[in-house]
Amino acid sequence: MRDYILPYFYDTIKTMKRETKFSFLLLLLIIISFLWVPLVQAQEKVILGKVEGIINPVIEQFVVRLIEEGKKEEAKVILILLDTPGGLEESMRNMIKAILQSPIPVTTYVYPPGSRAASAGSFIVMASHHAFMSPNTTIGAAHPVTVEGQEVSEKIVNDTASFIRTLAETRGRNPEIAEKMVRESISLTEKEAQEKGMIDGIAESPEEIIEFLGIKNPQIIEVKMKEKEKFLHFLLNPTLAYLFLVIGALGIIFELSNPGAIIPGVFGTILLLLAFYAFSIFPINLAGILFIFLGLLLFILDLLVTPGIGVLTAGGAVALFFGSLMLFDIQGGVTLPLNVIITTVLCVAAFFVFALGMALRTMRKKVVTGIESLIGEVGTAKEDLNPEGFITVEGELWWARAESPVKKGEKVIVSQKEGQTLIVKKEE
Repeated sequence: MRDYILPYFYDTIKTMKRETKFSFLLLLLIIISFLWVPLVQAQEKVILGKVEGIINPVIEQFVVRLIEEGKKEEAKVILILLDTPGGLEESMRNMIKAILQSPIPVTTYVYPPGSRAASAGSFIVMASHHAFMSPNTTIGAAHPVTVEGQEVSEKIVNDTASFIRTLAETRGRNPEIAEKMVRESISLTEKEAQEKGMIDGIAESPEEIIEFLGIKNPQIIEVKMKEKEKFLHFLLNPTLAYLFLVIGALGIIFELSNPGAIIPGVFGTILLLLAFYAFSIFPINLAGILFIFLGLLLFILDLLVTPGIGVLTAGGAVALFFGSLMLFDIQGGVTLPLNVIITTVLCVAAFFVFALGMALRTMRKKVVTGIESLIGEVGTAKEDLNPEGFITVEGELWWARAESPVKKGEKVIVSQKEGQTLIVKKEE
């Protein structure tokens, strides 16, 4: 049949006039374009974005941008790949507001394997229209604690538990288990979460989720964080901000104690400004900042003002430790690992103990420069000292006064100095 139609079609076009051929080909192109448009429109768009690390204002703005991108592209679904240990409560609540108000379904997928949706991440999963987990992932441990890991007030716990419970009820998930994530700080594996009705299923890949949602011929549009967002997200790390604060302060201290060094002062100032940027976002306790600077001040006083005491160094270590514990507000949702605090305090204390030891060693050494270095030195009388005259000490000519008569060429010992005159006595 094909062998008959194609030659016939070719012969028909060949016998047409030039104008007729042009009209026929134009009509054919229009028909093909009308057939092609439905094929293109049949693709259903999926907005894909990765949320990794601590929940902060940068992540919050990124999720809002994902939803706006979904609206603009008229996407079928917004798929968030989530891996977070938690983060700021305010940013988490703003993200949840955006998800709840999104006209496009938001699907959260704890991915890749080995990831977690802990603390604030659990709330985000509960707020999503659909929730999935990949193998070897966990969700939960959403009990609010202070930065020292201590219990918070019952009022805060009740408020947080009620919030996650209403999210679970809104999305048809198990509210009792969701509440236990807050009150009892339970954590679930992907299989346990599916069995207890906390997620919609377990998936090996994002493509499997897209197929599960019934999206045919998907067009996946991945939205990535901008370079500026990546940089700011890197800076908004509580541990990094804390280290920037301590190291920057040490750089400034070194510059003030050694004017002209320049490099420690420049880098110290930059690190301090970066730390203060992060602290402008994080819930900071002013008392913690003051304690940290008090500790560093005590270190400096022990080193420069009263070297050798050592008590101020011990006090500085204690002040730095407690300041680090109190640095973040107890209700902020930001944690500072205790091992980081202990390691930092020990390193700073060890540095100043070493510097203090070097200062003591220097104090015990004999002065080898300046006028003081002449005390106790042996010189030679260039003329009779009766009682004054010239002597040479270490190759230099000095005017000297002898305590008793000294003849030319005899050895003398410098005992003290009065103005520009050396007081000497005859060497026995």
